[in-house]
This record gives sequence, structure tokens and C-alpha cells, in this order.
Amino acid sequence: MKEYIFRDPIHGNIAVKDETILRLIQSPEFQRLRRIRQLGTSFISYPGAEHTRFAHSLGVYHLMDRVLRHLVEHRVEIGEEEQAMARAAALLHDIGHGPFSHLFEKVTGMNHEAWVARIITSPESTVAHILAERDPAWPARVASFIRGLWEGRPFLKELIASQLDVDRMDYLLRDSRMCGVTYGQFDLERLIQTVTVVDDHIALTDKGITSAEEFLLARYFMYWNVYFHKATRSSEVLLELALRRAVALVRGGEQAALGFLPPALEPVLAGEELSLDQYVALDETDVLYAIKRWTAAPDPVLADLSGRFLHRRLFAGIRLDGGLDPEQEEGVRRALRAAGFDPDYYYQIDRAASATYQYYVAQDAGPTPIKILLSWTDPPELREVTEVSQVLRGIATQPVSRSFLFVPREAAERVRAAVMR
Repeated sequence: MKEYIFRDPIHGNIAVKDETILRLIQSPEFQRLRRIRQLGTSFISYPGAEHTRFAHSLGVYHLMDRVLRHLVEHRVEIGEEEQAMARAAALLHDIGHGPFSHLFEKVTGMNHEAWVARIITSPESTVAHILAERDPAWPARVASFIRGLWEGRPFLKELIASQLDVDRMDYLLRDSRMCGVTYGQFDLERLIQTVTVVDDHIALTDKGITSAEEFLLARYFMYWNVYFHKATRSSEVLLELALRRAVALVRGGEQAALGFLPPALEPVLAGEELSLDQYVALDETDVLYAIKRWTAAPDPVLADLSGRFLHRRLFAGIRLDGGLDPEQEEGVRRALRAAGFDPDYYYQIDRAASATYQYYVAQDAGPTPIKILLSWTDPPELREVTEVSQVLRGIATQPVSRSFLFVPREAAERVRAAVMR
């Protein structure tokens, strides 16, 4: 086929030479990702953070292609079909995300990973048909590849989901650029040049220590300055509480109190099982339009929460060292009631671990810590990255706990007094 070029602000020209990949990009399921933001409500904090999961997914596909070509050039044997399937998996890895992604999952209970598998394997899906035309076994294989269940060579699925994967490489650079900050920048070229495969697992050569340091410092700084930004977290809390109120009204038989309910959202809020077509039709346009209409909802709680989100009247964040004990929590509820707020909808504790993306901590790295190849001895000498980097040892050996209690600004002083008592 004729080469198709996507102009990308992060990687420049992204070339697609595979007809299957181009058809996947043109499918309704993938095009829907144009209407799902990569960073949820971060546009509240960073006006440029309007980039989408569509652009990110193209970037991940591109980086998978680059890393595979680098490995093949350095004599790692990878079959053509393995490479093609890895590229398809990279492209489709986020295809199951709903509007506002992880926040929406918390409210509705819908799991994006389950939807990834369904979109890729369902006979009703355009994506599944395209993959099956390439190879009838591809829908199931690509789905298992993305979910980490593929039984083939481990390093291929590690390129999709590990502590050193092409997903993280793209989103750090993309999120950093689109937010207008420099925290997430690292030397991508050097990092790719030092990727290698040892015993069928991804590692970096010893020349990649500095690249690994840059990469992990970028994750650390982006986490604290972008992903756990207080205004972003506050806006997510507001949107979550508004959606929870809408769910409670619909499931409590008080749908009229919403005043307006988009058809795409009705089965979601009612807790009904969605068909594939219903899910693919759902995006952030529906949620934001509903929020806009709900500012005039007959229900005063829903109207107030929606208005606060829409007009950026964010909750205040009170810094906590940990959680609240039962006495403190009851004090918070009393303070909110005294200020005229329903405590069921006007406070939330938000912990650092609830942010979408996490920074690297060696003890929490699971089965895929970042390994540095020191020498090709028999067996090869490998070390976990914090063992060979003094720079990383201080930030990547212990998790940092941080929490905020979000409440209306009008009640913040009363609540703070109740917490500190």
C-alpha cells in the first residue's frame, strides 16, 4: 500500500505502511479515541492538555515500530508476524477507555481492560473483523497480548506493559509538551538505542543508565507536578461527585431531578449492561454536555456540583498526613452540615495512589523492574536500576504518601478546624 503519514507534534512524521494498521486507525472504535482526552480533567490546570488518546495511541504504535526495528538491527530475532501483532497491540492498547477514563470507571464500575478485550474480539466490532481478515487467530492473540496474558516471548508484551514500555515513553513526552512543562522530557533517542533483550526480557545496556535516570526522574516530576496537581485532583473530585449524584438519582427513581439525560448516558447511569454499539457511542462530549445542562438541574446538589466543575469553582484541598480517624471524619461531616452542605456529596479524601499514573518505586515494580545489563557473562550480569544509580536511590526506593481532603472553599476553615482538633 501507499505510505500514509500522520504529522505528530511529538514524533514528527508517523508513517503507516501496513494496510491492516491503517484500517484499524480508520475504524469507528479507534476514531472514538479522538473524543477521549489523554489526561482527563488536566485541562483545568494546564490549558494545553487537550490531547487525546487517539494521538497517544498513534505515538505508542510509532515507538513500538522504532524499538522493534532497533532490536532487529541488533540481531534480536523477531518474526514478521510477531512484529506485526506487536504493532497492532501497541495501537489498540487504549481502545477500551471510556470518557474521563479512570474516573468514569470508579463511578460506573465499567472496566476499560474488559472493554479492550470485548472491542478487539467481539464479532460485532469493526476492529475484530479487520484483525480476523489478517489472521482468524489475531483478535484473541492481540487481546491477550495487551492484557499481558500472551504466552509468547515475554519481552514483546513488556514493550506494551512494563516499567520500561513504549506507552510510558510516549505519554511522558506528550503530556509534558502539551501541558507546557519540561518535567517529562528525556533523551528518547538514547533510551531506544540502549534497549536490549536478555533472556527474553527487556533491559538496558550499561550505556543506558543515564537515560534510565532521565526517564524515571521525568516520571517522578510529572507525577508530583502534573498527574497529582491539586487543581486537577480537585476538578476530578467535583466531576466524580456530580456523576455519583446523577447515578444515585437515576437508580433511585428520581431521573426527573436531572432535568436532562443524554441517551448515551442513560444506560450507564442506570447500571445497565451496555452493548458494544452503546459503549462505542459514548465519549466525553456526552459527559460534558450533560454537566453543562445539569447546572440548571432541579436537584440542587447536582446543579451546584456541575456548576462548580463547569466554571472552575474548585474545592479547597486540605493537606493530610494520612487518612481521617472515625472521630475526625464525623467532625468533617458535622462541619459540612453546619455550613449547609450534604456531607455525602461535599467532601472526598484523595490519596496520591489514586492519580492515573504512578512514579517508579523499586519495591512496587512487580515482575518487570528496570534492569541494567552490566556484562554479557554467563549468566549475564543484570542489576535493578536503583542498585547502580545513586541518583535514583533516594526517590525510587520508598513510596511517598500524600493525601488531600477536598471540601467547598466556603466550609474549608470549619473543616480544617475539625480535622486539626
